[in-house]
Amino acid sequence: MNAQTVRRFVSGPVSPLEGVSSDAWSHFVAALEVQAVDAVSDSGGLGSYDIRPRRLVELGYAVGLDSKRTPAGRQIRVCNFVLPWTQKRFLEEPVAQYVALSKSISLYHRAIVSGELKVPEGVSVAGALVILQRGGTGALKAWPNLFDNTRALFKAAQGAF
Repeated sequence: MNAQTVRRFVSGPVSPLEGVSSDAWSHFVAALEVQAVDAVSDSGGLGSYDIRPRRLVELGYAVGLDSKRTPAGRQIRVCNFVLPWTQKRFLEEPVAQYVALSKSISLYHRAIVSGELKVPEGVSVAGALVILQRGGTGALKAWPNLFDNTRALFKAAQGAF
């Protein structure tokens, strides 16, 4: 667990996933913490967990997806936050980002446990959850073809649980 996470959770975060220890959850969350709390990644992901606009819409933090061209000429997705949320507020609140991540992972986990989503052979549940968090169900179906940054996160979290 990095120093930023420790400041947020005095006694460590409690796992929201049945059967996953708090230590395993902490390892998993630390692996997903890839940038500063107030950062927006090159691909448009927001906050320390690089949560993509599409997922923020699915979680109810935002509505509508638009495309935007970056100064470097890349096309990225952006979302329109639902009040009381704004992008600025979301990027200022690390606990809100953690709550959004926990909700997202819990929903994906529920879909795995119910059999709605299938974990590929040789992939742990933690590894599947990372793939889903980064690229959605399409990325999981594309296994083992992953983007390099998704593969790096997958390797970091694969053994968590």
